[in-house]
This record gives sequence, structure tokens and C-alpha cells, in this order.
Amino acid sequence: MQKIEFTIEKDSELTKAIIDKLPFLSRHDVKKILDKKDIKVNNIRVKENCNLKSNDKVVVFYEDKQQKDWHSVVYVDENILIVNKRAGIEIVSETERDLQSVLRLHFATATAVHRLDRNTEGLVIFALNKKSEKELLNAFKTRNGITKKYALLVHGRVDITKIKRTVYLKKIDSLSKVWISELKTSGYEPISTEFDIIQYQGDNTLLEAKLITGKTHQIRAHISYYGFPIVGDQKYGKDSEKQMHLTANYLSFNFKKNNMLYYLNNKNFEVIPSWLK
Repeated sequence: MQKIEFTIEKDSELTKAIIDKLPFLSRHDVKKILDKKDIKVNNIRVKENCNLKSNDKVVVFYEDKQQKDWHSVVYVDENILIVNKRAGIEIVSETERDLQSVLRLHFATATAVHRLDRNTEGLVIFALNKKSEKELLNAFKTRNGITKKYALLVHGRVDITKIKRTVYLKKIDSLSKVWISELKTSGYEPISTEFDIIQYQGDNTLLEAKLITGKTHQIRAHISYYGFPIVGDQKYGKDSEKQMHLTANYLSFNFKKNNMLYYLNNKNFEVIPSWLK
């Protein structure tokens, strides 16, 4: 059982105030906690939603597993935090609950240094101080020092020789998706992805993808362009599978000796995709 205590800064509804502090909880979760009388307002247990005034003091008891449904910690030291994010969660968002806010409940300085699509699960790196944030952001910007690999299951039996490593991508904001072209055209920028076949699984193919560039929906759109949409990808393919079979499953580091994160070079991090278990 976990416990959090906080003081209300301005008039608020109890349920909203709790979700603001514990963004991994839904209104339904808060209702269940209220039903168990695990919430105190000004040292009095309450069992129903209510309105709060500025300076009211709130105590909430909640199950640790409710937070673990969002992520699991893979590695942490004084400089970085690596977590395995489940699908369906934004890493950073101004309009909804996000993983960074959840992590800051226990790691106050956690700052995301890269992104995964909401529906992509897998390994995400957070900086825990300004120095490591600077080094990690530079590594992602220069594509030097960090290797990321993805596992994905696609429809069809892939002929890898027919998939070009470098194509061109254009972001279509009005559609919240990207378009791919093999020809360099106005508005399109080059992207590169390395795909390798791990194994054929009946009429599907299990692939490994390594990002050479890193653009929105790059892997999803690149492989779908060649007629092999990712299983469960409703945006770039069509099927009844609800979970997208794409996982950022591998991380390794290759920093120079004068880099403060050089000590990470002998560490490799890998997770098994949930859809393979």
C-alpha cells in the first residue's frame, strides 16, 4: 500500500485533485478507493466525492500495482532512469495524463529525452539531472552514442531485398499521420530504417528494426508503405487485433571516454514484447 499527502492550493473537486496528483488513477480507480474509505480530508475519512477548499489537507492510500500497470523500472542510477512503458500511454502531454508526471511522484527530476508513440510499448530513457539531460539529448540529436532497436510483427511474408533502407517522409498534421515516398518530393525529408527478418510466423513476419533517423511514425509508415502493416496498427493498416505489435525492446550505449555517461557502455537493456509472451 502506498500513501501520498498533499495540500489543496485552490478550490477543487476531490476526485480531480487526486487524479492531478496521481495521474495513473482514473475516476473509476478513485471511486473504488473512496468505497474502501482510503482517503482522508483534513484527517477525516471520506467515502464520497466532495468539493475542497484551499489549504484542505488530503491523504490517499492506493495499491502500488495501480502505478505498475503504467510502467516497470528497468534501470536507475543517479543520472538516468530507464522504464518499460506499456502501450496506450503518452510519455509527455500538456492535455492528458502522462508517464513523466507519474514517474515524478518518485523521481522528482525525471525528464524525458526522447519519445515513443502512444501505442508503442517499450524502453524509454529519462534524465535525472541537467548534465545527463544535456548529454542524452545531444546523443539523440546527433544519432551517436545510443542504439535503439524495435521488434515488430507484420502482416505478410517479407522479402527484405525489396524494402529500401532510405525513403522520404512527409508529416500530415491534419490527419495525424505521415506519408512515404521513394522519390524526393517537395515537403518530404529523408528517413532511414534498417529492417532484418527474425523469423516467419505462418503468414506473418517477425522483424527487427533499427532507427538510423528518428521521425514520427517512421517504422510504422515505412514498413506499411511496402505492403506489410504492423499487426494491430489501426492507422497504417487494418485488422481486428487491438494491440499494436511494436516494441522498443533493446537499448545499448556507446559514449566516448570523456562523456559522463561512458560507464553505461557495458550495459545492454532488453525486454520481451508483451505480445510475444
